Amino acid sequence: MTPPQPYLTTMKFNSLSLLSALLLLPACQTETLAETIRDQDQQLEYAQMTLRQLDAQRETLDAQIAELREQYAFEQERRMEIENRFEAMSASYQATQQEVDELTSRLEGTGVGVSKRGDILVLDLPSAITFNSGSANLNSKGRKSLKTVADILKTNYEGKTFWVEGHTDNDKIKKSKDKWGSNLELSVTRAMTVINYMTQDLKVPANQFRIAGHGEWSPKTENSSTKSKATNRRVEILIF
Repeated sequence: MTPPQPYLTTMKFNSLSLLSALLLLPACQTETLAETIRDQDQQLEYAQMTLRQLDAQRETLDAQIAELREQYAFEQERRMEIENRFEAMSASYQATQQEVDELTSRLEGTGVGVSKRGDILVLDLPSAITFNSGSANLNSKGRKSLKTVADILKTNYEGKTFWVEGHTDNDKIKKSKDKWGSNLELSVTRAMTVINYMTQDLKVPANQFRIAGHGEWSPKTENSSTKSKATNRRVEILIF
């Protein structure tokens, strides 16, 4: 509660003094003093009203300050959370990029591409280095490239799961249609060939492998040219 103000106390004292003196004065002076008392009473009432208003304003300002402090603390906490999340994402990206760069270096000269799909590491073996047209038999270059891949999988990714997924372009099978009823069948067979070679010849544990065939239905790019079709003919190894 706000303590009595000296000014207001003084005004009240003056009013009481004037009231006492009023009884000892003639009528004309009495009226003058009465007017003075009324003026001072009005001033006192106005001052008290002003004080109440100032008290109310102070309480409002105190509440606003408390709210702003709370909001500031919340924003500071939120900013720290965003900064921490950004730092974690940056560190994760750097670690991912370092992993991709290291694998790219180790696979240099094999024709195997390395990329990241979300949290999944993807090794891309284009058909140019693995299979001849219409064939599901690994060529010599493909076997050599897969030997390097197998060494990496056994050394760096023990216990991981490897999805081997075959892909083709959208050209209809012509020369070997007596072997493959569709591009989907060819893509699955090529993926199985890769798994068999890596598990039987290169001794990568078979329980780490899963298989999928996509045929022409998951292209990397539109099948609009000879070059783009070659890009779509591939076997991918996804490391989980």
